[in-house]
Amino acid sequence: MADRSPTTRFLVRWLLYPLQALLIGSLYYAIRVLPLRWGTSIGSFLFRTIGQRMRVARVAAQNVRRVFPELTDREVEALLENIWDNLGRGACEFAHMDRFSYDGSDPRIEIIGREHLEAMQSGGRAGILISAHMGNWELGARILGQLLVPLGQIYRGADNPYIDRLFRQARHHQNVKLVPKGRAGAIDMLRSMREGTHFGAMMDQKLNEGVAVPFFGHDAMTATAPIDMALRCGGPIVPVRCIRLPDSHFRVEISPPIEFAITGDRKTDVTAALVEINKIIENWIREYPEQWFWLHRRWPKE
Repeated sequence: MADRSPTTRFLVRWLLYPLQALLIGSLYYAIRVLPLRWGTSIGSFLFRTIGQRMRVARVAAQNVRRVFPELTDREVEALLENIWDNLGRGACEFAHMDRFSYDGSDPRIEIIGREHLEAMQSGGRAGILISAHMGNWELGARILGQLLVPLGQIYRGADNPYIDRLFRQARHHQNVKLVPKGRAGAIDMLRSMREGTHFGAMMDQKLNEGVAVPFFGHDAMTATAPIDMALRCGGPIVPVRCIRLPDSHFRVEISPPIEFAITGDRKTDVTAALVEINKIIENWIREYPEQWFWLHRRWPKE
């Protein structure tokens, strides 16, 4: 809010932010008391009916047409309907995250490739779990925090401090260390990795920094810091995704570490790793296009 007038900053902080928090908090706790199936059905309906009329819906449609130019208008509309369905269900599942489990009397999460996490645990060098905004990515991150100890996650806080506190509480797990994006967070992350903490990083976010790496045939700025730190520490880079199954069930898929040539030139090696990572995420999206988060501007304006 540095470029706003003192009056505007005052109104935002003491009027707008509390009102936003009251609304979001009320929705969060209302959804939490509903049965999961009811809540996700309501979320799906609202996102499909309201979300598609919001300005950001145009960004999603543009992204879909950029990635899948061969689709007809009717096929694009059907895909967008399913994209909003996934987002609506995920938003309501967020209020129930602590009730999801991969064991117990009502397991809703299947885990594939757990041996790769066990190898990371015993490998002696901190590595990076790379993922994308697929399926229910918040739930996937939480489950990984239960399986891999210790685990850190790069976190971008909400601008509204009251909402940020609510989201941090919902994301909280005793085995997960949240590290904010930015220079201070990067220093903390490197220190933690040198002490043996593995980290999770979303590699499909829109950035203004990083390096330009092809993504579906178009250059997209891609974060270098997580991969650079993994190379510094000598740890593995392991792809993970959380795929939605029917009735709020999920499959967490952990793949073998990415293999690529190490030349000793840090910049070259980081870029080579990013190229492979973007290829992996592309394949994920082609397989489950309705489960990716299409709403951010992944590519610069042309």
